[in-house]
Amino acid sequence: MNNLLLSIVVPVYNVSQYVEKCIRSCYNQNVPSDSFEIIIVNDGSTDNSLEICENLQHEFQDLKIITQKNKGLSGARNTGLKQATGKYVWFVDSDDWLEPDCLVSIFESINTYAVDFFWIGHDVIFNEASVNQYIPQVINSPISGETFLSDHLNQLFYIWKFIYKRSYLTENQLEFKEGVLYEDLEFTPRALHKAASCITIPKVFYNYLIRSGSIANIGNIKDKTINDRLLILSNILDLETSDEVSEKYAKALQPIIVDGYLSTIKMSARGKLKLTPLAHNLLKKIKKQQYQASNSRDFKLVQLSLKAYHLFYKNAYTLSAKLKPNE
Repeated sequence: MNNLLLSIVVPVYNVSQYVEKCIRSCYNQNVPSDSFEIIIVNDGSTDNSLEICENLQHEFQDLKIITQKNKGLSGARNTGLKQATGKYVWFVDSDDWLEPDCLVSIFESINTYAVDFFWIGHDVIFNEASVNQYIPQVINSPISGETFLSDHLNQLFYIWKFIYKRSYLTENQLEFKEGVLYEDLEFTPRALHKAASCITIPKVFYNYLIRSGSIANIGNIKDKTINDRLLILSNILDLETSDEVSEKYAKALQPIIVDGYLSTIKMSARGKLKLTPLAHNLLKKIKKQQYQASNSRDFKLVQLSLKAYHLFYKNAYTLSAKLKPNE
């Protein structure tokens, strides 16, 4: 009989500087070793990340390592999900780390609530210091995923904030879309829409490291970065306008679409990239819906002239870089 409460899936790709700390944090837990499993998915690393993981197997003999050709973060997560056997699954990024003994509280929640997912708190780490902390609001009884997105998510789409019931993911055929960046933004609205129940654990269990390799950093902003975001937002818009979702959920998706679109155009301007047909086509779709926006000024401006809006921010970012060359 399988008594595993949790599978921790850790995709690994060229993270030799970070992966040992991540794995050790997963084992630094005061719970029975046979109550959880750690699955490393080596996604075609070209550095010595795999060697580090294999060396750790001498110390942690139950550490599972799967090696595959590079499929990207989504492909690695999907592989881990297929191999997982725990009641719940937690996708942990290999450059981040868990708080000591956090599984004690997580297992208490798993044994108390049979929900489709839990949502946890996290610290944001930059230059070896905590720069922000996000602790979920207490939910006294389970709520639906749609209500959660509407009232609690606050556009924090990070997959590692969610601990999903494995059967919920598999029975609803919820996998990560391979070949795209911003996997969390693509996955979360689909997953929450189908969830019948969830609850928060209002404690910090996860440390999220901001490092120079982030796709949001200016040197990493490419055409694919922008196009993938636009495609994902277009898919969310299609979900919002479909008959599949409730009126409340559709309304909650609207600011995600608008805010996401504005930030994507600004990101394109910051990266000095040209506007693509996708940007123009998505704006046409958004205009038809007559959405309201929290940033009403920017939303009005972009609807008046996308080209002028893009050019304004392109010039503003260029000027800012000249005034602050070392930032």
